[in-house]
Amino acid sequence: MSNQISTRRGFLQKLGLTVGAAALIDTEVLAEVNPNKYSNVEDREAFLTRYEKWVDQYIDVVEEEKKNKKNIANKKRIMELSEEANGWQEEIKEYIKHDDFKAKYLEVSKRFANSITPELEA
Repeated sequence: MSNQISTRRGFLQKLGLTVGAAALIDTEVLAEVNPNKYSNVEDREAFLTRYEKWVDQYIDVVEEEKKNKKNIANKKRIMELSEEANGWQEEIKEYIKHDDFKAKYLEVSKRFANSITPELEA
C-alpha cells in the first residue's frame, strides 16, 4: 500500500468518514458523549451545510494536487482544511445518532471518499 493511500485512509478514519461510519453508533465511545450537547436540529443542519462546503473545497484542492504536485499554495490550503476539520469527530459521533443527519452525512461522506480515494473503493 502506498504511503499516500495509507495517509488518506487514516485521515478519513480520523474524521469518521468511511462508509462504515454508521458503525460508530454501536461503539462504547458514544456512551461517553453528552447526548444533549449536539442534539439541536438547527445545529445539525448548520454542521451539514458547513461540512458539505468543506467537502467541496477539499475535493477541489485534491484535484489540483493531482494536476500540480508542486503548487505550494494548494498544499497549504490542504493543511488548512485538514486543520479546520480537527475536533469534528465528537460532533459527528453525536449527530450521527439522528436520522435527519445520518443519511445526508453518509451521502456527502461517500461522495468525498469516492472523489479523493477511488482506489479504496470496495
